[in-house]
Amino acid sequence: MKIIENFESSFDIEKLKKMDKQKTKVFKYITYKKYLDTLIKNQNDTNIPCLQDIYTEKDYEKLLKPVMKIIKENSYASLTTLRLKLFLQSGLKEIIDNFVKDTQITPGLILDFGTFKNRDTVICGNRQEYVMKNGILVKDELPIEQNTIFDLASTSKTFTAVAILILAEDKLIDVFEPVKKYVPEFKNLGNTTIYDLLKFRVSVVTPSRIDSAKNKEEALNILYQSYPRDVQPENAYTDIGAMILRVLVEKVTCMKFHKFVETMIFRRCGMYNTYLNVPSYDLDRVANENYSTIITQDGSAITRYDNVPGTVHDPKANAIGQKEGIAPGHAGFFSTKNDMIKFAKALIDERLITKDSLLSMSDTETGFKDDDKYTRFYGSLVYLKQPDPEFLSVYPPLSGRAFMSPGFAGTQLVVDPINKISLFVGSPRLHNRIYQVHKSQVHNIKVDEHNKKTFVMPDGTEKIVCCDYTKAKEVLVTLALDLAIQYQLLENLYPNQKEMHLVRELN
Repeated sequence: MKIIENFESSFDIEKLKKMDKQKTKVFKYITYKKYLDTLIKNQNDTNIPCLQDIYTEKDYEKLLKPVMKIIKENSYASLTTLRLKLFLQSGLKEIIDNFVKDTQITPGLILDFGTFKNRDTVICGNRQEYVMKNGILVKDELPIEQNTIFDLASTSKTFTAVAILILAEDKLIDVFEPVKKYVPEFKNLGNTTIYDLLKFRVSVVTPSRIDSAKNKEEALNILYQSYPRDVQPENAYTDIGAMILRVLVEKVTCMKFHKFVETMIFRRCGMYNTYLNVPSYDLDRVANENYSTIITQDGSAITRYDNVPGTVHDPKANAIGQKEGIAPGHAGFFSTKNDMIKFAKALIDERLITKDSLLSMSDTETGFKDDDKYTRFYGSLVYLKQPDPEFLSVYPPLSGRAFMSPGFAGTQLVVDPINKISLFVGSPRLHNRIYQVHKSQVHNIKVDEHNKKTFVMPDGTEKIVCCDYTKAKEVLVTLALDLAIQYQLLENLYPNQKEMHLVRELN
C-alpha cells in the first residue's frame, strides 16, 4: 500500500545512524506521529471527526510510549511490522479507565473489536458495586470479566431481524406481504407489511401500555390491537414492531420464538452462554444492576431495588411473560462478549443468512422526507450511518453497509460485512445510576467542570445522570473502530482492491 511504502521510505537509515540516541528517538516519534495522522486523514472520508478530535498532544505522548519502547529496542526495524496493538494495549485501556472514572455513567465496561484475524479486548471497572442486605446497600465490588453476562436489551432486536430473514430465505414468508396475512389477529395493522416493521417505515402503537397489563394474556391482547399512526413521526423507532414480528415467527414456524432463535441462530453459532432467562448456576456471572433511579415529572426520585440479577430490565418484556419463557422479540436476551462475537462472525461468514440478506440489513427506507426534514436512517431493526453527527449512528470509518444495534441496558453490537469488522460493548449502565429523567426536569440537570451531568436528589446529594451514555460511549467506540481499520492497513488484510474500492464508494 502506498501509505505504508511512503512511511518506510521516510526512514533514512544512514541519517539515523549519524544521529545520537536521543535525536533518533525524537525523529522516530515525529515520523510515527505523522504516519498516524496520515492514516487518520485517509480514513476520514465522511468529514465526521475521528481520532484527531479525540487525541491531544499529551494523549499522543502517553499512547506512543509502548511503541517508542519497541523502537528503542529494535532501532532500525521496519515500523510496518509493529502492530498497532502495542499502541492500543496501554493507550486505549488508559482512556477507557479514565472514561469510567471521570464520567461515572457506568461502573465498568468491556470493549471487544477488530477483524476476526486480529481482535482486542479491553476491560475495566466493575459489573457490581453494591448488594442489598437487610434493606441496606452494602459495598461489594465485582469486576467485569471475559465471561460476564450482560442484559442485551434492544440489541436482542438483531436476533429478531435475522429470524425474519431466515424465514424469507426459506420462502416461508414474503416480507412485502401484510402482517395480517400470517397473523390475522393483527387486523388493525391494515396493509402494514413485514418489511414496514423490519425497516421502521411505520410507527405502530398500542391503545394502552403493554406494561400496564395484569397478565401475559392481557399484554398479548393489547399487542394484537396495534395500529399504525395516522401521522408518521420523524423517528419511527419502536419496540412494538419487533414484538409483532416475534409473534409472526411463532405463527409461521409453530415454535416458541426463543426456541426458534436457539435452534436456528444460537446453536449454529456455538452460542452456549446466551439465555432468555439466566439459569441459577450462571447468575454469579451476570452484570448486576442492583438498583436504579428515575426522576419523575414532579421532580421526585423513585429508586428501584428489585433489579434481580439475571432478570430482564425491560417492563414490556416482563409484561409479555419473559419470566415464563416467552421471548418478547424487542429485548430480553442475555449474552457474553464471546457469544456476541460468534454471532457477528457467523453473519459475516454467511452461516446464518446469505450475503445478500446480510447486506440488505443496511438497506434503508428512512432518511430525508419530501420537505428535506431529517430523520434517522434505519436498517433491519438496526441503526445505520447518519449524515447528521447529532444522531445515534454507525461510526466512521466503517463502510456504508455497517450496522449497529445498541441496548438500553448498556450493550452495543456493530457489524461491518464489507470490512469484516465487528465490535461489542458490554456494560451495566443502569446500575447505581439515574437512567431516566422526565423532560420537565431536564432544567435541573447541571454540568460541572468535568462535563458531568448531575441531578440534585431530594436529600440534597448529587447523582450522575446516564441518559447520555450512548453519546459518551461513541468516543470509545469510534476510537476502537479507527484502530481496527488501521490494523487492516498495517497488516494488509483487505481481501482485494475491488472491495477496497467498494469501501470508499459506500462511505
